[in-house]
Order: sequence, then C-alpha cells, then structure tokens
Amino acid sequence: MQLTYLKVKNFRNFSQEELEPQPRVNIFYGLNGSGKTNLLEAIFLLCLGRSQRGNNDAVLLKSGEESYRVEGTLASGGSTHEVAVAYLSRGRKQITIDGIKSRLPELYERFSAVAIGPEDSEILSGPPSARRLFMDLYVSQYSKKYLEELSRYNRIVEQKNAALKEELEFESYNTLLVKSGSEIMKARSQFLKILLDYSDEYYKRFSNGTTLSLVYKPSAVDGSAIDEKIVESEFENRLDEIREKEIIMKTALIGPHRDEIELSVNDMPARTHSSQGEWRSAAIALKLAVYKLLKEKRKFSPLLLLDEVFAELDEQRVDALMNSFVDFEQIFLTTATAPPEQLRVNAKSFKIKNGQIEAAA
Repeated sequence: MQLTYLKVKNFRNFSQEELEPQPRVNIFYGLNGSGKTNLLEAIFLLCLGRSQRGNNDAVLLKSGEESYRVEGTLASGGSTHEVAVAYLSRGRKQITIDGIKSRLPELYERFSAVAIGPEDSEILSGPPSARRLFMDLYVSQYSKKYLEELSRYNRIVEQKNAALKEELEFESYNTLLVKSGSEIMKARSQFLKILLDYSDEYYKRFSNGTTLSLVYKPSAVDGSAIDEKIVESEFENRLDEIREKEIIMKTALIGPHRDEIELSVNDMPARTHSSQGEWRSAAIALKLAVYKLLKEKRKFSPLLLLDEVFAELDEQRVDALMNSFVDFEQIFLTTATAPPEQLRVNAKSFKIKNGQIEAAA
C-alpha cells in the first residue's frame, strides 16, 4: 500500500499544505513542535478515519477554525483511490472514497496503517485504556466485523449505564451485551494469540534474547483462553453473579470495555518491573509484530509511520530495527536529528517548520 499525495487544511498546526511522497522511505525533519507528529497523524487519519493517539476530532482542529479536511491518494490492492476525511466543529464528520460518501468501516476494509511513536510506551506502562486502544485500532484492521461490533457494543453499554443510573430495568441489555461482547472477545483472543509469537520474536532481536509475553485478560470470563463454545454462557453467568453490585455501583462492571492485556518482560510484569528503555523496545516490537500480522492477513503492506523511533535506542537496537525494515513497503519517519545513514541514502526528505512543509535538499 502507498500514499502518493496528501493535502491537509486546518489540521493541527497546518493551515494548508501538500505533500508528494515517494514509494519507499520519506523522512520529515524538524524541531519538536514543528508539526512532524501532526503530519503522521494526518496520514493515519486519511487511512482509517481517526487518530492513532486516540484524540477526538475537536482536538485535531487548527486553533480558531471550525473545520478540517485531509485528502489524498492511496494505492492499495492494485487500485488507486481518492480519499477525503472532513470534520466540522459541530460534530459532523464526512468520509469520501472516489467522491462517494462512505462509512468508517469502508476505510478499514480498503486501507491499513501501523503507527509507532513515543506514546506507545503507554501500552506497557499506562492504564488499561491504553491497551484497549491498542487492541481496538489494530484488531479493527485484522477482523472485518470487529469495528461494527465494537460500535454496537459501546452503544449498548451506554444504554445499560443510563438505565442503571436512572434505576430502570437493565437486564434486557445484558442479552445484547453478551452476544456482541462475545464476538469482540473472540476477535481479540485470536489476534493476540498470533501476536504473542511475532512480538516475542521481534523483541528478542532488540534485547539479546530477552523474552516478551502477553496474556489476554477478559473481564467477563475466567482465564485468558476464550472457548468459543461456552464464552456466551460464561459471560451470562458472570453478569448474574455481579447483578447486585452493578445496581449499587450504577455502571456496567464487566465486558470488553473493562478488558486488559498483561505484558511481561522476562516473566516479570512490564508495568512495574521494566525500565523506560524496555517499555520503548517492547512497544516497537509489538507494533512491528502487528505490521507483520496485518500484512499476512490483508495480503498487502500497511503504511508504516515512525515517530522519533531512533531517539531513545542504543546502537544495537537501532541496527536490529534497521534490519527489520527489509520487509516494509512505504515508510514515513519523523526525526529531529539525522537517522541512520543506510535509511537516508534513498529517502525523500522534507523539512517541517511551523506547520509548513518544504522539500529538503
């Protein structure tokens, strides 16, 4: 998959800028705060209709503006498409593919992108919501049905919570939650099961054989192994068990919206026992594993967006990362300093300064 043209208007700190990248490696140079990361965010948004950092659309608006628009040309699966994502501050969002009004799942069906940035350390060190965001962004690209099921599930949770707060009948929502939530858990379990081996393989390259492991921790069933035959009945039983507690707490206490991933480095919990360097290396390994998994599943290469990935890596980890780039198609890289020479040789470079893009010499 490739991006051949990008135009942004009133997005973050960009007023109106255009970009014509090349097929292989594209490097964005600039000081911190210049807009490099914002440009990667615009590319991710064009592919998948949302920010890879979990930011809502209102945050993406340029200060003082009422709308933004990101448009571009994406080549995928042997065909080329003109894509646009626009947002008005009143909350309306519009996606078009080849001039035809489209829905968010259509972007996920056609395109794919993997973003790696400093914020990914949160997957290891941050709250459970950071790990759920990681799952939702990438399982949605792995499973065709996941995104729509997730949207359905979230609406049901909102309705159940409203009923609990108003002390109204809420049990009818449980039946819907079980059906939708079970599908989400099965998709997450399948995705993470494959990701486990791939991520450990990449992490060993960065850490002289140190191991990385992950265990899915669904809140609605016991254990990490999802038995597709009984997951719905297990979910139902757990809801019966906590019925009175949900009435007291006035909120839905179990389900995919409370799921967790337990990550370990050398069999020790990463969140409490790993260093910042280990968090960074493990996050990169996870994202490279996601790229490999999506490439195999989708039968084409996602765009790879790299935000300051070399900043905190030692020479050995840089070499390991460079060796991993052999299998990638189009890469977008931000940096405040010079990246490794072998990456610069055939790259197209752009200078980003105060929200303006210009080709670098």
